[in-house]
Amino acid sequence: MPAHPLSDEIMIETLRVYEQSGKNAHAAAKATGLPPNTFKARLTRAQTKYPNGAPDKPTVGQWMYPRMVAKEIPSSVWAIGSDIHIWDGDPPLIYKAFVKVCKMLKVHGIILNGDVIDGARISRHLPTRGARAPKIEKEIETAKAWLKLLPKTRERLWTMGNHDIRIDNYIASNANELDGYIMSLQEHFPDWEIAWAFDINGTEIRHRFRSGIHSGYNSSINAGISTVTGHTHQLQVTAVRDRRGTRWGVETGTMADPNGPQFQYTEGAPSRAQQGFVVLTFDEDGVMMPPELCELVGGRPVFRGQYVF
Repeated sequence: MPAHPLSDEIMIETLRVYEQSGKNAHAAAKATGLPPNTFKARLTRAQTKYPNGAPDKPTVGQWMYPRMVAKEIPSSVWAIGSDIHIWDGDPPLIYKAFVKVCKMLKVHGIILNGDVIDGARISRHLPTRGARAPKIEKEIETAKAWLKLLPKTRERLWTMGNHDIRIDNYIASNANELDGYIMSLQEHFPDWEIAWAFDINGTEIRHRFRSGIHSGYNSSINAGISTVTGHTHQLQVTAVRDRRGTRWGVETGTMADPNGPQFQYTEGAPSRAQQGFVVLTFDEDGVMMPPELCELVGGRPVFRGQYVF
């Protein structure tokens, strides 16, 4: 029986999803909700008609940063830290521990899981009197200095956070005619691959998804796969177990001081925020091992039962 004809729109969309998924057919099939064989059959037909890839489309409505980038890298170790909310000055102790653990484990990749930049002065929220937040130029300068402390790795990924996007949003709202003249976040940090989310061996890493005290659990339940999120500043690992096995809902905590001036809006109330970061290990088949945490215990960073400093 001859294959059912596909419209040009479906073939072009198939190619675009494939390209947005880092030319990973398995990840693209998951993104579309199609069985892998069905997606691959569509892809083959689309590539036959459009050998040079999806034709260009008008820039209006395009994603400025990729929606999802998929990578299949088995036998790899990743360090994931988030919510640094950089102002200025020297990095906190937990960030120095992050640098040391990355070097100690010789990680394949480092992922900054959003909100590296704080952007207090370009926030939609009213400023707090006397806060003395640094200019965004200073935040970017400080971030570049801190990131230089990290070891060179094969992958350097950055998920866009709601504070990070303040830079590009501010330009769009207040200096749209200078777009292309003023540097974007990606142009300030060309050594980092920035996207809204990454799929690493079937585990989804993004800055935020579900919220609340059960954020990790709810994110994994709703995604149907293991998830790694930041945003809540909670540091915890929740197992989701069912007939399909075990998947994980991971929250990456914060690498900022929860008592720092960035968080004056909390009014000093008790918080679930915890300084720390996460290490993920994948075996030769790309299966994720139970996630590992590094966190402050008595003011000192602890990883695998030992003080880092």
